[in-house]
Amino acid sequence: MSDQVADRSTDLRTLPNGLSVHGLNRSETEYLYKEIFEDQSYVPPEGFRFTDQPVVVDVGANIGMFALFMATNFPEARVFSFEPVPRTFDALRKNVGDRANVSVFNMALGDAPQTRELTFYPQYSMMSGFDADPEVDRALVKSYIGNIAETLDQERRELVLEEADELIEGRFEAVERVSCRIDRLETVAAELGIDRIDFLKIDVEGFEVKVLQGIGDSLWPRIAQAAVEVEDDNGELAEVTKLFAEHGMTTVVEQPEEYRGTSVYNVFASREEGVSP
Repeated sequence: MSDQVADRSTDLRTLPNGLSVHGLNRSETEYLYKEIFEDQSYVPPEGFRFTDQPVVVDVGANIGMFALFMATNFPEARVFSFEPVPRTFDALRKNVGDRANVSVFNMALGDAPQTRELTFYPQYSMMSGFDADPEVDRALVKSYIGNIAETLDQERRELVLEEADELIEGRFEAVERVSCRIDRLETVAAELGIDRIDFLKIDVEGFEVKVLQGIGDSLWPRIAQAAVEVEDDNGELAEVTKLFAEHGMTTVVEQPEEYRGTSVYNVFASREEGVSP
């Protein structure tokens, strides 16, 4: 599997915890830091139940903030991160390149091996996806900003709402189509010698059901915990929880306050009896 792409310009910033990271733009980098390091959005309600040397699979790694979170908090972890967009992958590679316990792959995971075109937003890379729709994505971000604005005082709230449309339009006016390779998780795991997954994180902007469908019957019993961001536009939430239940995992569904009234949910899954040998 090739994990090399041409070098591209990225924005280097120092985070509040002292880490220096490459990102595509300042606002996204700051958002990802808050979401992952401060809010700990992917941490299960019951916390991580890890072995001494956990295996973590990070699907939809973006610039690698979750990989850095895991590598920082669990130095003995083995992290496998997958990011299909070359420009975003370049930032990921730069951010974790000096960490021997993190492996990165310039590809996507899904239900079948194929090559597909992905919609990439250079100014809002987090919402890039295979089935991305600029109009739907604009509405989602506007709802998010509205929920955040409700937590502010009246003067600041009015200012944020006044500037919201201009801010959102600027993020989605540039759209690129990127050809991406996709393979099944069960195939990739076999090639990499991954015989168990202590934690599976999936954040793939509407492609999450496809990722789960590519796990395969032999790998499912070897997954201990998972966190999946779900966009429930066409019954995806029910399908995700059904897939976990069919494979012996219990789920907890949460909706972050800032996404209230939207289709975005977090699903946490765990296997009570532990991972099969």
